[in-house]
Amino acid sequence: MNNSADSLTISLAAVNPAILAITGGAIAAMVVVLVFLLFRSSNLRREQNEEAAIRSAEADMRMSELLKIQAEMQGRISTMAEVFGTRQAELNQAINQRLDGMSQRVSHTITEQTKSTHENLQKLQERLAVIDVAQNNIQMLAKDVVGLQAILSNKQTRGAFGQGRMEAIIADGLPTGGYAFQATILSNTGLTMRVPELVVAPP
Repeated sequence: MNNSADSLTISLAAVNPAILAITGGAIAAMVVVLVFLLFRSSNLRREQNEEAAIRSAEADMRMSELLKIQAEMQGRISTMAEVFGTRQAELNQAINQRLDGMSQRVSHTITEQTKSTHENLQKLQERLAVIDVAQNNIQMLAKDVVGLQAILSNKQTRGAFGQGRMEAIIADGLPTGGYAFQATILSNTGLTMRVPELVVAPP
């Protein structure tokens, strides 16, 4: 053990002081570099933290602005929805009122037209009944005319008919007892005929 310690002491003593100085300077430089690097790293971290904080604050501000805008948009949308709902309700009410009015008008018009049609049909039926009666009368008159024509086609029958009508006219125009008819006389042909001769009685 003593021999090894002595040999180590001799080797350390043999080291050049210049080498020791260079080695110490290098170690000191390395320490300075490490300290600089640590300081710079801390500065960078601090700057990054500050920048992150600023960005976070900006993001929070933007988020708050977006939330505010969203709230405003929701308020406007709800207001517009209420306005549209009110307008739609008013429009539905107006349409329903117009439809009710049109339905009443159409119903009234149909009722009036039905009533008018019924009245016209009733009047037409009455006119047709009158026409039927007139047609029946015309047919009866036609039969009478045909019978009268058959009567008047014979001269003797026509004379008798004319004489009868004349007597009826005289009887209708003069008072009873104020006239008289002559009895039948013999004609040149040997036939007898009634000759009405008006004899007015004295007043």
